[in-house]
Amino acid sequence: MAALGALTFAALQPMYRADAASLRRYAAAMATTAAGLLLLSMRGLLPPILAHASANALMSFGIVACVDATMRLFGRTQPTWLFVLQLAGLALLWAWLDNDPQRARLRVVAFSAVHTLWPAAIAWMIARTPQWRRQGYALALRWLFVGYAGAHLARAVTVWLGASVSGGALTPGTSQIAFVLIFVVSPIALAQIVQMILHARVSGELHRRATTDELTGLYSRAHFFELARERLRRPYPAGTVHYLLMIDLDHFKSVNDRYGHSVGDRALRHAARVLHGAIRPSGFVGRYGGEEFCALIRSHSDDGGKRIIDGVRKALAAAPLRSGDAVIVLTASIGAVPVGDAESLERVLVHADHCVYRAKAEGRNRVVRLGEILAEPIV
Repeated sequence: MAALGALTFAALQPMYRADAASLRRYAAAMATTAAGLLLLSMRGLLPPILAHASANALMSFGIVACVDATMRLFGRTQPTWLFVLQLAGLALLWAWLDNDPQRARLRVVAFSAVHTLWPAAIAWMIARTPQWRRQGYALALRWLFVGYAGAHLARAVTVWLGASVSGGALTPGTSQIAFVLIFVVSPIALAQIVQMILHARVSGELHRRATTDELTGLYSRAHFFELARERLRRPYPAGTVHYLLMIDLDHFKSVNDRYGHSVGDRALRHAARVLHGAIRPSGFVGRYGGEEFCALIRSHSDDGGKRIIDGVRKALAAAPLRSGDAVIVLTASIGAVPVGDAESLERVLVHADHCVYRAKAEGRNRVVRLGEILAEPIV
């Protein structure tokens, strides 16, 4: 099963190239464990140094490599010297314990202690890292390590309290059979959970690319309107008002012409951050195209909606972009139209677009709501 786990991790590498380093370490861990188990199963046929010390060392190396692979899976890497130091320390431990029959009990306890401490450490790390805890499959991986560590801890305690170790890892008995079953199932369970984690990441990345504007990080145009329709179909308390906003940055072509398109892209990202921060408490915003953005906001009253909308305009004007010695003040012409239901969204969009044209004609840096000017231009 450990060898099959190694083959599984090796086969996953071409499909998940971004995590190939982690998968290679997992494959090496499983292969090392398989080699140790093979040596252990051949005791009596091989010299004791191979059947005991070398077997235990290889299986210990395997769990250390497995923990290192899990850290890499979640974007963490430990220093090479620390990884090598762990392997060297375990090699010295098993060289010291060797195959002395008087140390059989100590060898079993030491083996189980190694296979308790390292998995428990990575389970603790998953539990203590917020971005890991939010991933459902990471939780499953955490509990796999907890169960694995718990089984070894129980075995260490049982042996320390006097259970027979005359047959080593293969001693017959109910508890030993349960332990061996856990040991056997773990490699394939680990491979399956890791594959699910990687698949979820790929699916999440594809969804992000399909729903997010690459430059600004805001919702894409299509996804914005999908979310707007979903939001408008929900029940709300009486008096709730929704507004669809069309937001067009003023004189944006001059920014590209004067400072270059790279600064223009920075300006778009800057405007997106400001708009997102100003709109987030009451709604959400997406990129419509070019220098145009669209937003859906919710308010408990018509007057409250007007204050929110003009607050968005003021927030943008009050947050200039600094590029070298240049200070670029970004303003926007905003068209705001109340929207009552999802089915009227396209019609409302046309009205909001007309309001933007009027705001441009009236002097820019202002809000026009169905023909009503809500803010005087700032010169």
